[in-house]
Amino acid sequence: MKGSARRTGDRDERGPLEKFVSAVEDIFEMEDSLAAELTPDDLSADYFSSLSTDCSRPMLSTALIRKLSKYIGQISRPSKRLRQASGTLGNLATPRGRTGRMSDVDVQVLSRLLKTLDRSVKAGEDLDPFPQTSSGGPTTNGTASAKSSPVKKSRKSKKAKEGDNDGEGEDQDMADDLNLNLKEPVVGEVELEKLTRTLDLAIDSIVAADCCIALLASDRLPKQVYSEELITGCLNAIKSHLTKILYPFVEASSPEAVSNKLLGINPLLVHIVKPGSGSSYSSSLSSQEHHRRQMSDLFQCLSAVLPRINALVNAESVAMSDSIIIQTVYIAIGPFFVVEPGTDQDSSSKSSSKKEKEKESVVNKTLGKSAMRGLRLDALSLIRSIFANHDDQRSWIIEEILTSLIKLSDTKQKAGQFRLRDGRSIRTVSALLLQLVQTSAHDVRLHARSIEKQRQNKFALKRQESFSESQGGGSQQSDEPFLDEIDKEEIRLYGTGLESATKAAKTIILFLNSRSGKGKATKNSNEAEYRAIFDNLIEDLLAVLYWPEWPAAGLLLSIASKFMVSSLDDVKSNSQADTNAAKTMALDHLGVIAARIRSSTLKVQKGIEESGSKYRDLKPLDEVVSKLDVKQFSKVMEAHRDVAAHLSKRSLEDQAYDSARELTAATLCQELATALRQVNIAIEHPDDDDEDLNLRERKDQKKVLAFGEKLKVALREVWKDPATDVFDIGSQEEATRIDRVAEEIGTIQSLKNSFHPILNVILMALDAPAIFMRTKALRALGQIVMSDSTILAAPNVRRGIESHLLDSSPAVRDAAVELIGKYMIDSPEVAGDYYQKIADRMADTGLGVRKRVIKLLKSFYGVTDDTQRKIDVSTRLVLRMMDEDDTVKELATKTIEELWFPSAPIASAMKKSGHQSNQDKSALLTKVSVIMGTSANFKDRQSPLEDILHKIMAEKQGNEAASLHERYTDICETLIEGLVDATDLPGFTIINCIRTIYLFTAAYPSILSGSNASTLLPYLKNASTPEEVATSDYLLKIFRLSVPHMPKTAAKFGHELQSSLQPMIIKPSGGGGIHVLQEAVACMCVVVDHLTHDFSLLINLLKSCNARLVAFLRPNAAPADTRPMLMLIFIVALLGEHCNFDRLRKERENLAADINAISEGSIIDHIYLTLLRIYNKFDNGTLRGRILQCLGFLFRAQPTLMTKEQSADIMDAIFESPEEEGRGRLLRIMQDFLISESEKHSAKEKESSKNKNKSGDVNMDELVGNTDGFADSGVSSAIVQRYLTHILDAALSQNAQIQAAAIDVLTFTIKQGLAHPLQSFPVIIALETSPYPQLSNRATALHSILNAKHASLINTRYSISARKSFDYQKKIASGPVQVPVALLQRWYSLVREKRQARQDFLKAMVKVFAENDNFRASQDDVDFTRYMAENFATFEYKTQEEVFTIIKYLTTVLSTTGMQLLDVISPAHLLSQIQPSSQAPLPPPSATPSLESIPAAKSDPSAMDVCEPTQSSNASQGRASQGRDQVPLMRTSVIIAMVMLLKAHLKSLYSLSEEKCNKFVIGKKSAIGDKPAVKRHENPLSWDRLPYAATPIHTTHDAEAQRATFLEIWNEDGVSAEPEDEDLLL
Repeated sequence: MKGSARRTGDRDERGPLEKFVSAVEDIFEMEDSLAAELTPDDLSADYFSSLSTDCSRPMLSTALIRKLSKYIGQISRPSKRLRQASGTLGNLATPRGRTGRMSDVDVQVLSRLLKTLDRSVKAGEDLDPFPQTSSGGPTTNGTASAKSSPVKKSRKSKKAKEGDNDGEGEDQDMADDLNLNLKEPVVGEVELEKLTRTLDLAIDSIVAADCCIALLASDRLPKQVYSEELITGCLNAIKSHLTKILYPFVEASSPEAVSNKLLGINPLLVHIVKPGSGSSYSSSLSSQEHHRRQMSDLFQCLSAVLPRINALVNAESVAMSDSIIIQTVYIAIGPFFVVEPGTDQDSSSKSSSKKEKEKESVVNKTLGKSAMRGLRLDALSLIRSIFANHDDQRSWIIEEILTSLIKLSDTKQKAGQFRLRDGRSIRTVSALLLQLVQTSAHDVRLHARSIEKQRQNKFALKRQESFSESQGGGSQQSDEPFLDEIDKEEIRLYGTGLESATKAAKTIILFLNSRSGKGKATKNSNEAEYRAIFDNLIEDLLAVLYWPEWPAAGLLLSIASKFMVSSLDDVKSNSQADTNAAKTMALDHLGVIAARIRSSTLKVQKGIEESGSKYRDLKPLDEVVSKLDVKQFSKVMEAHRDVAAHLSKRSLEDQAYDSARELTAATLCQELATALRQVNIAIEHPDDDDEDLNLRERKDQKKVLAFGEKLKVALREVWKDPATDVFDIGSQEEATRIDRVAEEIGTIQSLKNSFHPILNVILMALDAPAIFMRTKALRALGQIVMSDSTILAAPNVRRGIESHLLDSSPAVRDAAVELIGKYMIDSPEVAGDYYQKIADRMADTGLGVRKRVIKLLKSFYGVTDDTQRKIDVSTRLVLRMMDEDDTVKELATKTIEELWFPSAPIASAMKKSGHQSNQDKSALLTKVSVIMGTSANFKDRQSPLEDILHKIMAEKQGNEAASLHERYTDICETLIEGLVDATDLPGFTIINCIRTIYLFTAAYPSILSGSNASTLLPYLKNASTPEEVATSDYLLKIFRLSVPHMPKTAAKFGHELQSSLQPMIIKPSGGGGIHVLQEAVACMCVVVDHLTHDFSLLINLLKSCNARLVAFLRPNAAPADTRPMLMLIFIVALLGEHCNFDRLRKERENLAADINAISEGSIIDHIYLTLLRIYNKFDNGTLRGRILQCLGFLFRAQPTLMTKEQSADIMDAIFESPEEEGRGRLLRIMQDFLISESEKHSAKEKESSKNKNKSGDVNMDELVGNTDGFADSGVSSAIVQRYLTHILDAALSQNAQIQAAAIDVLTFTIKQGLAHPLQSFPVIIALETSPYPQLSNRATALHSILNAKHASLINTRYSISARKSFDYQKKIASGPVQVPVALLQRWYSLVREKRQARQDFLKAMVKVFAENDNFRASQDDVDFTRYMAENFATFEYKTQEEVFTIIKYLTTVLSTTGMQLLDVISPAHLLSQIQPSSQAPLPPPSATPSLESIPAAKSDPSAMDVCEPTQSSNASQGRASQGRDQVPLMRTSVIIAMVMLLKAHLKSLYSLSEEKCNKFVIGKKSAIGDKPAVKRHENPLSWDRLPYAATPIHTTHDAEAQRATFLEIWNEDGVSAEPEDEDLLL
């Protein structure tokens, strides 16, 4: 006590050491004077803690320990030397002068003091104030609380609730959440007092641990002081309080984390983070504030202790054990895995609510706003120091960090973000790993300083020895070697200088890849997490690539690139399936990496080429050395010095820049050392022509030597810190300049060499067997092309891409189209090389490919000026209207609309300038030329272009419709102007122009005004040439459509048109044919009805023609030439179709008399009966065909006529007659009738939908029950159902015309649902097997429709449909049906997309092999079985489950029907198989009974269903008395032999052993079943071993030969090598 005795107010002149020793002596004296039995209250509060449990060995008070720590700090860092000593780490032996050193203190005193402090440490070592009430939450083992992912689910709810805080404090929100979601126990006064004591103990233990660590790190103390048990205890206490107190508090401060029921947060912890947590006494709020203050004190103590741990663990005075290092690592990496509340908000959000939330955060209010960030920085400094000084622990540290990372709640949360200086963020763990890799170069710096000291010592010694001859030093220098021993040692050091950093980088890459699984798909969540970590790491590396403070990014990317390139070395092999994970990740990332390398290189090159460039035009060091370019070398070194100076300057404020400086310098030193080694060889061996040296001017020794000296000087100056102003941290302009220099340096260093290997391996991956690899390789190549489109000019790149436009996989073709598409859009002038190949893909079988090509050609259309290309694009788009997929049709329609009829821009208030008007006119003319050129490619009666234009118009309403009308009108008027003056329209012809006008008129009939129609009228005339016929036909259609929409003022035009039509009807030209006559009569009726109202003309025409026809019906009236009568018949029928004379009679009484003169009854009925009488009177086939066509006109006008008995009799007779032409004509009439009915129905639907929009309208016809419409509506269905059998037979006809007409009717029937789908389904399946693509494609489209609407219904007729397809193939094939392809593949492709449908299909279809259990097979059965076997052998199976299913069913057939057949053919063989104990070998086929002695096959199939021996023997006796017919029996044996060969073929084709097949359970999902089915070869199923599979059995001799073949095949079953055995032989 004497040391502290002084008068009050006197200044204490003692030094820190004296104060420390005096305080320690006072402590020991007080402890020694303690009585034997004391209570904690009896202890002196100035010296001892009231929390002591053993009063004989009490703990020191917190204030006293803090005082000791203060003295220790003053002793180890005197205030005058504080700034000077802070720069050296672990320099504990610096003289302290008069202040004294800690090593001066007696060892016994220090040891006793440490033991006394250890009491406080141990008292708080195992505290756990917040034990978990359920799984999850903080753990005491490992890194931190993040290891158990306590907030995984709460993160999802956080986003949902974000923004709900309307200004209230977070505490209140938290309370509400807790009251709703968490029922925690009530916290009582006792629990709160216990919590207070626990937290006090924790603070005491940390303060004591801090004091112990500070004491041990204060000086180079005797070794006995450094007790491992003591240090371990201190570190354990620190880690325990971090993981059990601090981290749970930080993570639990989130309201969402608290409200998560799965978390089970301790009620005491809830009490701290929110008010009103259910405490039983009124001072809850003050208690909470007290506990929060305790948490704040604890955090301050923990923050202060980390730098002291850093100083102790990395001290040079004593080496720490591995266990201490490991404990320290766990402490250091813990803060990086703590999820802070509110940190997952979008970093770009600047809302006031976020700022308010941050202000109100419990963590911010308790610990400070940047508390955790500061803790992480201290932890980063600690882990970096350990990593630098303990290279043996580096791999373990990296692996521990990465292992901990997958246990984070979500690696993408902002909690794991490291803010970069440009405002962007990378993941904190990525920043940590980069820092560690950069720190790995620290040992190079230490060795470099050692070498520099050796060199200085050598120079000093040299100066002393030659001081007197200093003037002659130059001559002596020349005798010395170019590189002395120190230089060589320096070169050796730098040659391996990056080994440590490279090793650390490899550890990261290999660890992540080894944990990412082997297959393409991940098997568990851990594999997926590691892949995500790797993806995130690559993304972060690319984000900071070439940044001066992150040189490790380039190194890590280089290592990762080499690893990924090597993983693709065997990409063409299919056997390396266990490396698919590495290949997948490689192809995902290599394209991005190469693109970034290339884009940076091009950016620098472009910057250099610009005038006034800020780039320095640096060249790679190896190129500089090869040229001995001193000037360029100086530029390179100056750039490196600028970057080094910047890093040194910034390292004063951020130690992370120091590690960047070290790795940057080590990288440069390695390059310089390599160059210096080359120059040294050139100097020592000037005459050695070694090409590896790559020195162009090596013969000039003087120049080489001078350059070498510069290299040596540069190498020695790399580590010299430039003189900088401490207060100058650089401006933003300076930082931008350094960034530019660093990027330029990066583009000339080693990473640039990775580009071409990456490009080559991606090109090689284009030929990989696996589809996903080819797809990913194309996408990777696409990323490179985006950075530099000139890559596509390389021949190998172009070949690789073009070949994949025809790849077998739609996904690969899609990727190839996408890749070339970008190039075509960016460079349309050179797109000619690719256009045709891309355009052809618009008819691709892959749905996604077709859609992508449509979108691509739409973009290409906008950038090309070639009109022919635009026409070609438009034509291909229009053809997609016949696509089988509706979404493709819609996309094509939408594309045409956007290209031809884009939305008009809002009109300007001012008039357009003349230049703008000319531009618009030119664009319109170009568009019209394209539309006209497109329409010229569609010359059929029903053009798909017409459908598109109509569909575009039909979908528009209101303003959109008006705008589109205007654009249609502009185009139409331009076309009509072209008829007058065609000079402005390229590719103009009259027929093309009028055809295009017709298409627009059909879509929008009001488009044609009277004046425009008058312009067209002169072109309407009796035609003589085919072109004139087509022109007249289109004009008649135009007028027929547009006249009803013309105003009454167009009456003049109507009379002119009527005058032009009369000669075309009365005296039609021979060239026009019946079709022109049809249109002319229809047009005449429309003109009279809407414009001229000259109905008497039509009545007189009908009266005249009718009278002449009646004359032909007289008994003896037989015209020599039927052509005039035919013309009369056509005119009468067409007038009956297009003019409603019965309505005229009612509406216009003045015409009634004339009409009654023809017939007083229904005029159309009169015409119908007249035609029937003519049909029945004349037996002329041609005449009857024409009359039938005219009856079709009447049927369209009045559908009920078709259901009359007379009509039915005629149609029945035609279908039953052998005349094919008549059947074809009748089918076409049916098709026209059905289409007409459909158009009427759709028109009524549109009209009714319009009427529904008008409120208050009532349909009076429906109200009074008018049934005329209902009678007509059912005619179509009745006709189809009556003649469906004939229609289906005709669909399978060999006559192309009949078949085409029947398929048209069938298509309409299916689309309209006029008949039951089960009736037509087998025929559709048969048509799918047609060798003609047009037929099979139409059938597939119909199948798709039925499959979409009635999948469960149609998929019940499997075998019937398959048999129908076989019968059809027999009909169209000249011989037996033998094809090595799956004709039923289209059917299978539709059902295989869904597992259940696929399995049902296979199970049902495979039953065809068991249909002949009565052993009476016909030759047709044999052929059908072979047909099905060949289908099963060549189906494109998706998974192995499908193959297993077939094999299992085939095995069942062999074990039932096969065994029974064997019993009939050769009982001896069956007995030898049933009784294997008898060692007698199987009898050869010659030793078995002959066919004459084989009992006949029984006629009762049910008797074969049982296999008991007694029944079998009885059946055999019964069979012995019956007659024999052995040929059907042997045919059955052919079927069973086919089953055996098919089973063996499938097992061999897909490498499936019998053991695998037996283990597989049908219907149960399994891993082996889900594997893709991969064929080993493409060889078809061979029938060489079974001749009678392709040749019929006719004679007994054939039957004998088949019997022997069957027994031979049966005996070989199970003996042949299994697929696995064959693999082993390979």
